[in-house]
Amino acid sequence: MVQRIAFILPHFRMGGAEQVVLRLLTSLDRTRFQPILILQSSQGALLDQIPADVECHDLGNARASRAVLRLAKILRKERFDLTYTATNAGNLMVLAALRLSGATTRAIISEHTPLSGFLGQAKARQIRIGLMRALYPTASALVAPLPQIGEEHLSILGKRVPQFTCLPNPVVDRIADLPTKQRRLTRLVSVGRLAEEKRFDLMIDAFAHAYAQNADLRLTIHGEGPCRMQLETQIKVYGLEDAIKLPGLNRDIPQALADADMFLCTSRVEGLGNAIIEAMAAGLPVLSVDCPFGPPHLLENGASGALVRSDRPEDIASEILAMTTDTARSQTYRTRGQAMAQRYHSGASIRAHETLFTLACQ
Repeated sequence: MVQRIAFILPHFRMGGAEQVVLRLLTSLDRTRFQPILILQSSQGALLDQIPADVECHDLGNARASRAVLRLAKILRKERFDLTYTATNAGNLMVLAALRLSGATTRAIISEHTPLSGFLGQAKARQIRIGLMRALYPTASALVAPLPQIGEEHLSILGKRVPQFTCLPNPVVDRIADLPTKQRRLTRLVSVGRLAEEKRFDLMIDAFAHAYAQNADLRLTIHGEGPCRMQLETQIKVYGLEDAIKLPGLNRDIPQALADADMFLCTSRVEGLGNAIIEAMAAGLPVLSVDCPFGPPHLLENGASGALVRSDRPEDIASEILAMTTDTARSQTYRTRGQAMAQRYHSGASIRAHETLFTLACQ
């Protein structure tokens, strides 16, 4: 029997969790699963990539309480076999709606961001934790791409934490051929939402320090978001309009990576770091600041990429400059990085998710 799975998200903007869901919507075996997408708000750059056979529901951009009521109505009517959510807010919304609906639908909740990255800044933190303690035990499983995220939930929820499963994100479809000729690493690239947690302001500060010593350097940051004007002003203050580009959303990230020499990450937190994995698969050496939890895992604490244990722009710049000329180290990072990226091949990840979905529906 084909299992009907409702994937429920706040929106479909360009983000790590949203891209994971898009991969699942696209790749699930249609002889076994029928994916449905429910959005709290039908917004986002990924909307036009939804497969034609995926039924979509829109909660009308409703606020949390109204969205729960509208979702409960859909769940009561549709009687899905399973729901899958990928954000903390989405997890709470769906579990509350399921309780109201009276449906016997099972729920898989997932988290792609360290709790420490947003609970400390969340409005009404204690209320949110209280809701997690009340609602999370009703889920069939909790999924995350790293065990540390499961450990965070255990520390907060204790015995109330659902059964935890660590599953790799479906990120890459192929591993690129490594270049045969070595060159100086001057074309730097990053990909991500132009938002405060990505700390692209820190990246620009560090690049400015490095550029002062090597004017051949260039930086391109692909993405869109609320910090664009702030970042553009920062670039102008440095007088680096010709050296730093913010081209906006890019539909062809593989080509953007192929046009670069090194990938940078200066995020405050990274639940995993899909963009880092994509860069590794493309054969780029990666330089990242040390933050919870993805970068130290993916870069194997510095063995598979440059891990800077400092947030000082000068220290990041120093590592950028060292990387530009150290061809032996960059080649090691390329080789080990591709081995790491192979762990997040879409095919294996999709199969692992399908196995979990089948077990949850039994």
